[in-house]
Amino acid sequence: MKNKVLSLATIIALGSSSLLAGDIRVSGFMNIIGGVNDIEPNDAVTGKTSESYIGYDNQYDFTNQSLAAIQFNSTITDKMGATVQLIAQKREADDDIRMEWGYISYDATDELRILIGKTRPALFLYSDYIDIGFAYNWITPPSEVYDQANITNLDGVNIAYATELNDDYTFSTTLFGGNTSTKKRNALNGSTLDFVMNKTFGGEIALTNEYAKLHLGYIHSRVTETTTLNSTFPSELLFDKSEASFYGVGLNVDYNNIQFASEYIGKELDETISPDVTAYYAMIGYKFGDFTPNYTYSVADSDMKYSSNSDVAIKTQVNSMRAGNLDDRTSNTIGLRYEINARSTFKIEYIHTNLTHSTYVAETTSLKEKAEMINTYRVALNAIF
Repeated sequence: MKNKVLSLATIIALGSSSLLAGDIRVSGFMNIIGGVNDIEPNDAVTGKTSESYIGYDNQYDFTNQSLAAIQFNSTITDKMGATVQLIAQKREADDDIRMEWGYISYDATDELRILIGKTRPALFLYSDYIDIGFAYNWITPPSEVYDQANITNLDGVNIAYATELNDDYTFSTTLFGGNTSTKKRNALNGSTLDFVMNKTFGGEIALTNEYAKLHLGYIHSRVTETTTLNSTFPSELLFDKSEASFYGVGLNVDYNNIQFASEYIGKELDETISPDVTAYYAMIGYKFGDFTPNYTYSVADSDMKYSSNSDVAIKTQVNSMRAGNLDDRTSNTIGLRYEINARSTFKIEYIHTNLTHSTYVAETTSLKEKAEMINTYRVALNAIF
């Protein structure tokens, strides 16, 4: 069955080349992305308060989201293989070169594959190839949805099963479990919080045909941390042994020249500094030869968790910090994708975003909200090889 909805294997195969008599296959991809927006940091005249948005400020930047990757696939036996993917990208908190994939696969049957090592849990519709800009119309997937999950990789076991239900439909499911291997560092209120996601488990169910894919994903994890606290940091904001859940449902359609994608996700955490969030987007595009204009509407809404501490001073501090961490925004994105050839694309994109900045005033007063509008302009060149 020919599936027009791209998979990771399809994308990598487009550019794969042979090395060492075909035993090791080498492939890769690059995203060169430039962006700027109209933020004037802390401008008292305009009322804008954001220092940056999706990594950009009012100075044009080609470093923030650009990356290059190389992947090695090797056949060990007729049932076993090994995959390693390395990505080079400028990042502030972590190393500039990271191993994104690193696993050994075993084909137990024609329908059942077991992966052991570092993989990516399938929470999102585009999880398998989120870094491969060639694979979708956007320059990067909508941040309102894709910025919500902190779990990007998993060290553990991934069991994937796929079978054809009939000539038209394929059913697949994935179960995974393990721990994250990277730390996310946040500096907050003079304190440093290093936290990891462990005891993680979840899965994905997908139904696919020639034109569409319906996806459901779920992840549950326990968040633990090592902290360096200043004397005023409230302990109830810590992530230590907090339970976190992420769930998502998505639909991708590619029918004739019409392209559509939509996802809805939810994030739920115990009482910490991080809010519960629901987010969604819908994208529609139409292909005219080598050109695909597209439009995306995306939303992120977060819920304020008010402190119940009996100490008024601590309650005020906790509520103030939680209010400042709320994520409420709506974006309208207009983009154009141009296929240069079978392995490269050029894209331009305009994003108009409404942000809501919340401030906690007092227990008897509702949150004070301040709106901000940001216009972001980006260009990208994507290639697979």
